[in-house]
Amino acid sequence: MSDKHVKVDICMGSSCFARGNSSALNAIESFINENGLEDNVELEGHLCLGKCNSGPHVSINGKEYSALDEDCIIDLLKKELE
Repeated sequence: MSDKHVKVDICMGSSCFARGNSSALNAIESFINENGLEDNVELEGHLCLGKCNSGPHVSINGKEYSALDEDCIIDLLKKELE
């Protein structure tokens, strides 16, 4: 798909995890595996990113996003990989 490198930081704190980052994590991992992007996408979980009120929180290449579902996150990843 791409030779670009994308860094994804995902909050796994209890608030973000309960608000949807558990599904988002599964979707991101599936997307990476299904597209052979293990060398292109660096996925890092964090205990808390301090954005509990606006979670679930994800950062992609330093751009912060909140309250996204897994489909939106995958769309953003695809854009970053173009």
